[in-house]
Amino acid sequence: MRDQGRLVEWFDDKGYGFIQPNDSQKGRVFLHIRDFARKGPRPIVGCALEYLVILDEQGRHRAIQVVYLKAQQARPTQPKNNVNKPNQPSTLAPMQIACVLYILAIAVLSWMHVLPSYSFIFIALMNALSYWLYAQDKEAAQLGNRRVPEQSLHIVAFLGGWPAAWLAQQKLRHKTQKQPFRKIYFCTIVLNILLLLWFISPLNVILH
Repeated sequence: MRDQGRLVEWFDDKGYGFIQPNDSQKGRVFLHIRDFARKGPRPIVGCALEYLVILDEQGRHRAIQVVYLKAQQARPTQPKNNVNKPNQPSTLAPMQIACVLYILAIAVLSWMHVLPSYSFIFIALMNALSYWLYAQDKEAAQLGNRRVPEQSLHIVAFLGGWPAAWLAQQKLRHKTQKQPFRKIYFCTIVLNILLLLWFISPLNVILH
């Protein structure tokens, strides 16, 4: 099924830009000048477009067979997004709470010396690194540069950087629609929490 959206960013000297679909729940789509179905005027920000979406070799959503739309051809933005918007915080609240509780737990356990005193500093560094890696990967995806390996993102998340990883996904609108990646990401959270529970359990003879 063809989708519709508007061009929200365009680098004319480089010949590429980004489309925001009419459905605001969808992430931006990469567009290259050669992906227009037929030659026409140079794109300008704000123009309405219709296109097919594919996943290219760099793992990003890309528009192909792109055509310009006249005003009467453009479908209005789906009203259901406005209905769902007030409910969005409630869907995000569990992860927000989990992130805050995790950071507080690490801080308290480090202060009580249940975990090594450097644990909180280590987790803070992992979260800073995690957000930075997501930002670098987002920029690389936009510019067509070499991407940050997904394995690196997952390793840092497993080492305690998953709260910042979740924050980066939401703020940067990055890796939020790639289902295999999301499933592995949530697995890293479970494994990290299990590792934390093992560290503070009587079964761990290293710290006791």
